[in-house]
Amino acid sequence: MTLTVKAVLAIWLLLGSAAGAVAGESTFPDIQRILDQGKLSVAVRSRDAPPMIMTDNKGALTGSEADLARDIGKKMGVAVEFVRTADTYDGVVGIVARREADLAVSFLSSDVRRAKLVYFSQPYVRQGGRVFYNRAAFARLKRNLGIETIGQLAETDVAATLVVGVLEGSVYAGLLKRDMPQLTVRTYRSLAEIVSAVKEGHIFAGLHGELQIEYYMRQHPETAIYVAVEPDVRLPSDICIAVRPDAPNLLRWVNVYLADHVGILDKSELIERYLEPTLEPE
Repeated sequence: MTLTVKAVLAIWLLLGSAAGAVAGESTFPDIQRILDQGKLSVAVRSRDAPPMIMTDNKGALTGSEADLARDIGKKMGVAVEFVRTADTYDGVVGIVARREADLAVSFLSSDVRRAKLVYFSQPYVRQGGRVFYNRAAFARLKRNLGIETIGQLAETDVAATLVVGVLEGSVYAGLLKRDMPQLTVRTYRSLAEIVSAVKEGHIFAGLHGELQIEYYMRQHPETAIYVAVEPDVRLPSDICIAVRPDAPNLLRWVNVYLADHVGILDKSELIERYLEPTLEPE
């Protein structure tokens, strides 16, 4: 059953203090190690990815992933220590694979490549990768080629000349190579850089997670004049927690936690909960 973000937050507030009172004991050594240390080490991407990963004006980690990680610590009865040393999502997975963190709560998509390195929990956000493109460029291609959709465009000879931007160290380059191999992939450091490149016509399109795209467009509504989001192309990239490879019982505990206290979070409510007002110019 899907729980709304408001309901999840209410549960966190009501149960957090009681659940975090005593760490207790476990019959599983991988969990007992955390209880003995009194802390849970959580890897999070060093670069912000609003609304999931953000840094406030005091340098503190905020956003939906930080709140989720802190609640996991409360339910386990230990403190949370964030590890923000990786610039990319693949880098975050590497931290957990090397056992430098117990978990990664960093809006991670699972794929077969990453699953060779770490365990992945059941999903707690269901989303897809979405294509967004330069409106003017696509209008010219539609007129010249007699097509109507991005899917049709991908089947033409022109597709080999088109560049699509993705975030470095994300799953989206692999998804494009699998599903649209004729397109050329270029990597960028942030979603904002990809959107800017599409808007300025340096590349034709970008591919990224739909939640972050929608959040960005809400924060920058003027972007819609130049950039459109393709409604029909959606590459699955559900969001999971990564667990270190020597902690199968911790994985089972995380799955019980997600089933009992989180469920599947609603993307629209996540955006509303963490939407930051755009400042008016002075």
